[in-house]
Amino acid sequence: MKIEKIMIVDDNEFDCYITSKIINNLDESIDIMEFNSSLTAIQFLEEFQNSPEKLPNLIFLDIYMPIIDGFGFVEKFNTFSDVIKAHTKIFILSTTVDDLYINKAKLNSSILYSSKPITNEFFQSIIN
Repeated sequence: MKIEKIMIVDDNEFDCYITSKIINNLDESIDIMEFNSSLTAIQFLEEFQNSPEKLPNLIFLDIYMPIIDGFGFVEKFNTFSDVIKAHTKIFILSTTVDDLYINKAKLNSSILYSSKPITNEFFQSIIN
């Protein structure tokens, strides 16, 4: 899969920064969109759900966020058009060690799960 755009949705600015740095260190050509609010990210995706050129290929999504958590984000994403669902894959990233959340994240086969922070090896395995 050729990755051109990645959206990072995480209310922790430091985690966003680390994830962006890892991605840029491996491939500077990838356009990175950072959202510190899941609500703002959902609004962006909703607005452009039928415009693949504006959509990310990947979304790195935190579970624990105020207002709308990662699972609420996924529920809303699943109501969007088939265009966005075919174009964009979601990776849930979390520091949680709670099996309940990990298993809930893994229930949806279209959602992939990894612990934070991502590693160079993890990212390379996605793009290769």
